[in-house]
Amino acid sequence: MKALLYAGHELLTTDEVADALLDYVVTLPLNQPPERVVIPAVRAGSPVVAELVVTGCTPVAATTTDDPDTSLEGEEYAVQVLRRKTERLAGLGLGLR
Repeated sequence: MKALLYAGHELLTTDEVADALLDYVVTLPLNQPPERVVIPAVRAGSPVVAELVVTGCTPVAATTTDDPDTSLEGEEYAVQVLRRKTERLAGLGLGLR
């Protein structure tokens, strides 16, 4: 599991979701309007659905944790959506900065 630091809050999510989110944020063009993304996470020990608003300038950090990687409902779908969005932007010549 990785801890995502976003807007002063910490959310735990799987490594795959965290990595896909970070890849997507760094791919976003700086002049693109904010986008809403939905990811499964754990907050205060309970599963949650986190809705984040991100731009190419959104400060998001991910750190490793000692928590064992736990399957979260919707994680595969979230990773697919984030990877598809990243690939679409990369296909437009807006690849990773």
